[in-house]
Amino acid sequence: RMSQSHLRESSEGRLIPIPISFSQQVIFLTAGTDRRAIADDLHRISGMAKVYRDLHAIQPDLFLWQYTALESGIHSSYPGKGGYPDDYDPRKREWYRAAVANGGVSQRILTDVTTGALILTLATPVHYRDGRLAGVTALDIDYRQFFADWNIPAEWSDVAESMVLIYHDDAQDPRQTLEILLQNSQENNTRNWRKAVGRKYLDLSDSRFNEIQQDLRSGRSGVKAAVFEGREMLLAYGNRAGKDPFPLVIVPYDRILARAQDAEKYVNRQISLGLTISAGLTVVVVVSAILLALIRSRKVTRPVMQLAQAAEQLAEGNFKARVQITTGDELEDLGRIFNGLGDRLLEREQMKESLALAKEIQQQLLPQDIPSRSGFDLVGRSIYCDETGGDYFDFIGLNGSPNLGIAVGDVSGHGIGSALVMATARGALHSLVVNKTPALPQLFHELNHYLCRGTGDSYFMTLFYGVLDPGQKTIEWLSAGHAPMFLFKDGQILDLDSSGIPLGIHEPADYHPGEKIAFAKGDILLIGTDGIWETRNRNNQMFGTERVKNLMVKHKDAPAAQIADMILAEINQFRGIAPIEDDITLLIIKAVD
Repeated sequence: RMSQSHLRESSEGRLIPIPISFSQQVIFLTAGTDRRAIADDLHRISGMAKVYRDLHAIQPDLFLWQYTALESGIHSSYPGKGGYPDDYDPRKREWYRAAVANGGVSQRILTDVTTGALILTLATPVHYRDGRLAGVTALDIDYRQFFADWNIPAEWSDVAESMVLIYHDDAQDPRQTLEILLQNSQENNTRNWRKAVGRKYLDLSDSRFNEIQQDLRSGRSGVKAAVFEGREMLLAYGNRAGKDPFPLVIVPYDRILARAQDAEKYVNRQISLGLTISAGLTVVVVVSAILLALIRSRKVTRPVMQLAQAAEQLAEGNFKARVQITTGDELEDLGRIFNGLGDRLLEREQMKESLALAKEIQQQLLPQDIPSRSGFDLVGRSIYCDETGGDYFDFIGLNGSPNLGIAVGDVSGHGIGSALVMATARGALHSLVVNKTPALPQLFHELNHYLCRGTGDSYFMTLFYGVLDPGQKTIEWLSAGHAPMFLFKDGQILDLDSSGIPLGIHEPADYHPGEKIAFAKGDILLIGTDGIWETRNRNNQMFGTERVKNLMVKHKDAPAAQIADMILAEINQFRGIAPIEDDITLLIIKAVD
């Protein structure tokens, strides 16, 4: 039958389907092969058709060709096809020689000369029972199938770019270090992946991409914000191993935060509108009562006095105060309006009380006492810019072990919504750590799955979580988009970066631990939220990370609590009369012996 996946170039230069057979294999003998000497091998390989069919049935869209070449000169291919040249000898092909040389599985990513598509070739040697090399078996896979389910959220599809890259360490031109193998169009469809025309590169050679260049050079995954093509973007890239391809997604930063910002603006508008209406109605009642009293004498005076007395009760907090006016005119209408004010003001008062209660509850979620661990001085501080916030720090005991779980998180935005997401994430973290104590990558995978399903696209959360081992003087840690973190060690400050994207953005995301930190006496690790270095003064200047580093060095000999207080005091002095625009949280771990 004709296959749309198996193509050949026609004499006119067009790609056309070729006839193939999914029920039969093709057996080809290289020139000079002695048919009598290969009788046994021919008998053995004649049964490969069923093996090929069973393997192909596992994933029909994945496997293009399956083939086996023997040292004796026999070549078997599936699905069956014609067109082998007389001088074809598979034993001279690169895939055959590489598998024999490696003595095991070899893989090559090649470009199909005919179609221009990428093909992954996997090959492995096969042996006789006595250990002699019998030949090599291999298969070709349509490389684009690996990215069939790589979906970009619909609200990002018109602006997001996704691609598969190869890193060239030996590139002479820095602009040609990142070669684009595949680049997706706006539709999320496997067949929309195309190999770049000619050789195409992603240019990140500018100095503003230095941190991204360092990650890519070291093979680390990460998420970085940077100005790309004149717009602030979020670049998320996967791990790279040698010459293996790796993915990269570029999304406008403002598009990621758009939903949270729209929701915040909507709530603020509704609250402002409610207060304006309440104030306006109160003014109308008072002014109307005075005018009517002057115009309509005694008949009007009594209802007005009733309104005044009820208004006084309302002002004193009696939201059940009502008036009974049955004049049949405008005064009666005003009475009805006034009687509706109490419920509105009660709702507003209840909202204030709820916010106060939410603040009290959220404060209770933060550690009330700082745990003590031998050899370490620990402290945590959190300041919210509203009644509630999305920042979070925690110390979690690990089922009687001297080890201690340490967490610092930051939910996008601030206010009630962020506080609810923070409380949800805290509960999930405690449940996973206390009941299951999984490895860090599995822990973050389950948290990310939980938040992606529970919050939709409204919120995301950066999170640092580490396990402090007082006996070994070490901390194992993983950061999902939470950076930078600062480590004072050997007289200098080291910047620690995140090792994965924030939680709640992309459900299939992978997370990898950072390099384990071994503490010596005097070492200090500071984990904070961006409300610290993004604090602005009345001249719109930012506090910045350099001030944080300088304060760590300046007060390196002080206790952890004093270092935290000094940094917060310096932030307050720097901000002056400017308002607090974001939540501020910092956690300090200091090795004391």
